[in-house]
Parts: sequence; structure tokens; C-alpha cells
Amino acid sequence: MPHFDEAAVDRMIAESQQSMEGLDEVYQQVLAVQGFAQDPEKLVTVECSSQGVTGLEINPRALRWGAQRLSATILELIGASLADMEAKSAAIMAERWGEAPMSLTDEGNPAQVRLQEAQDAYDRAMDDAMAQIARIERRLDGA
Repeated sequence: MPHFDEAAVDRMIAESQQSMEGLDEVYQQVLAVQGFAQDPEKLVTVECSSQGVTGLEINPRALRWGAQRLSATILELIGASLADMEAKSAAIMAERWGEAPMSLTDEGNPAQVRLQEAQDAYDRAMDDAMAQIARIERRLDGA
């Protein structure tokens, strides 16, 4: 009968927990990211975060542009601010997992691979623990 390696199970559980803690840390960093964009004349500034548009500053001189130009500029800057936020978020994830694709739907994404490795380690640890418990129960029933 193979020997139950409790230390190996403990290591696998610890590794899976570290992976999850690292994922939570990166998630919190990404949530804190803010994107900024400003028009070339520096009259309109937009700030975005995970909550959406969180800041909009319009210099009174920009009001002379008229409603159409001002609204078009604001919409353009919202898009640029969101792109800035996305680039900063991707940089945080790339720092943690490398330069591979950062979309969780992309096959081979490092974040997804690490998460799957952690899940697999946890599953193996639980399977080993349950098998050991079953062996102990059989011994107790036979005693």
C-alpha cells in the first residue's frame, strides 16, 4: 500500500492558496487602476476606473467649441481613458504572468493556466486525502 504523504498534500494546498492569493492581489491592483486622457489643448480631461467615468474636467474655454465638438471630444477622451486603463491593467498582469495574452478567454493565458494548476493541485490533494480517509475507515471497520 502506498504511503500517504501528508507533507506533499500540505505543500499542494499551500501552493494552490498562494496562487489564489496572488490572483486576488493582482485583481485588487487592477481594480485600483485609473485611466486618463486629455485633449491636445488640455482643456478637457477624463478619468476612468473600474466604476466607469470617475472624473471629467472641462476648462471654461472649451465651452466655446460648441456642443457638438465638446461632446465628440468627451466621447473620444472616454475611449482613450478606457484604453489607458486597459493598457495599465495588462501591464500589471504581464508583470505577474508574462507577456502572453491577457484575456481570460484566450487559450494559454498565464492567469488561466496558473488558476487551473492551482485547481488541479487542490483537486489532487483532496482526492488523496479522501482516499486516505477511506483506507482508514476500512481498517477501522475490519478491526
